[in-house]
Amino acid sequence: MLMTISESDMEPTSLRDVSRILVRELGVMDKWVSGTQLSPLQAHSLIELDEQPLSGLELSTLLKVDKSSVSRILQGLKQQGLVEIYPNPIDGRSTLNQLTDAGRKQLADLNNQANAYNTKILQQLGSDEYQTLMVSMKKYVSAIQSVTKQSSRTITIRPIEARDNIVMGDIILAVFGEYGLLGQEGFSFSDPILHQLSEVYSQKGCAYWVVELDGIVSGGVGIAPMETGYCELQKLYFLPSVRGMGLARRMVITALEFARQQGYDHCYLESTATLKESLKLYESVGFEYVQERVGASGHHACEVLMVKKLR
Repeated sequence: MLMTISESDMEPTSLRDVSRILVRELGVMDKWVSGTQLSPLQAHSLIELDEQPLSGLELSTLLKVDKSSVSRILQGLKQQGLVEIYPNPIDGRSTLNQLTDAGRKQLADLNNQANAYNTKILQQLGSDEYQTLMVSMKKYVSAIQSVTKQSSRTITIRPIEARDNIVMGDIILAVFGEYGLLGQEGFSFSDPILHQLSEVYSQKGCAYWVVELDGIVSGGVGIAPMETGYCELQKLYFLPSVRGMGLARRMVITALEFARQQGYDHCYLESTATLKESLKLYESVGFEYVQERVGASGHHACEVLMVKKLR
């Protein structure tokens, strides 16, 4: 049986509690941003308009609120003399919004106030804690964004079955072709078991998962045993249609949790610098670069070697 993260290890209530406290302490629900007559949404609008002039629709997309709400926000800012509206020179059917001099001054005051407040917060943290906090906050934001991208799709992550063998093997070959690696020796596309993954990963200590996007198998990842205490993360490949949604990370996390529960101490992988997106993913979940190979995979063309400590 394939195991997943237990609720005792990661449960949503604690995350919700901390998030709720954060929202309240930062005054996100206050009517006005401290010391101003600006609502939080108006303040965020000034920040975005400082980058470049925007249409109402563009601002709505950035703020993740409906267009009618943005129209009211912009009207209020215009009445305060903080924003001015002018015809879009590229599209005469729309208008653009930009900050006035008064708007830029108001934003500068807001930034100074916010920086002073956050400086006081940082004084409560050591430099090592600050670095840890920033990494964790970025991962939290990325996880939220991934969930947003996935929310309108039907996603199923499940153990591979025999019916998936052909399509999963073809996906792996397609990705190698996409990156210009087909025909080169020493990569896993030459493995004789490429279209027999369900049988290979049914062995003890092994597992392979596929992801279905709207009912279509679109990628997968596996775990296989190596020498004592080590397992290998294998065959992480996805169609372009599922990339950028956070699904690869979600599946790698699933694989690593399985590896821990199987008693492995380290997870090893071999890759190539050509697969830049994959390397960034591996780094983000804690894999570190090493010089020495573990075991004998036969994939001698894979020059990138990485290991993650599981315990």
